[in-house]
Amino acid sequence: MTEPDRAAWRGNASIGAGWAAFVGHAGDNHAHAHHTLQLAVAEAGDVVVEVGQREAVGAPGILIDAGVLHRLHPGHMRLFYVEATGAAGKALSGRCLGGLRTFSDIERQALLVRWPEASLAGPRPLLEALGISEGTIASTLEREDRVDRVIASLARRLEDATSLTSLAADAALSPSRFRHLVSERVGMPLRPYVRWLRLQRALESAARGANLTEAAQSAGFADAAHLTRTMRRHFGVPPSAVVALLRQD
Repeated sequence: MTEPDRAAWRGNASIGAGWAAFVGHAGDNHAHAHHTLQLAVAEAGDVVVEVGQREAVGAPGILIDAGVLHRLHPGHMRLFYVEATGAAGKALSGRCLGGLRTFSDIERQALLVRWPEASLAGPRPLLEALGISEGTIASTLEREDRVDRVIASLARRLEDATSLTSLAADAALSPSRFRHLVSERVGMPLRPYVRWLRLQRALESAARGANLTEAAQSAGFADAAHLTRTMRRHFGVPPSAVVALLRQD
């Protein structure tokens, strides 16, 4: 494989609120750290990653904690990114030791079986495959329809989605109570959740043909540079790489 081929990302990507998934050839050759946890699983053989100044580590599956400097060796694999501040991210982070957790071939097979569900619904199927209990990852302790309706509306009203006072008023709750219930419902605080919704809107807009400036502004980012910084913070790659994958899908 030539160096340009090794550097290219090829495959299919999907993104939801608080998570993103990729299946294909990962080509990132530069050390980076991002805000999300990253689960890398090889369909055969090992995933190889360099973490900090340590020697390269190889295993059927590897979980990298948020904020950990790493370089993923190119190869065919499945990647899953999870927001660090959410319930799922915290549950996974607790499994890391020194910023890393390796998985056995048996664990790899369990993850691969549940992967298609995760690529549509989010991290819950993968957490269950890793033996993380429902009680650990479930945030919903109370049900109030008006809160659920406001949360469901956030993707359509990103322009005012960070106004805690306005959103709480729509739910007929105090801001502190609304903030608490949002965290229970979606598994993460309001601001990170809205940030994922903005990323999702921007990437979907770009995948439909908008340029990065148009896509960024449609999702509430100041400009393309702001969108790019946010993408690199979460995934370690520029938006153009993900948009190309979404267009293929």
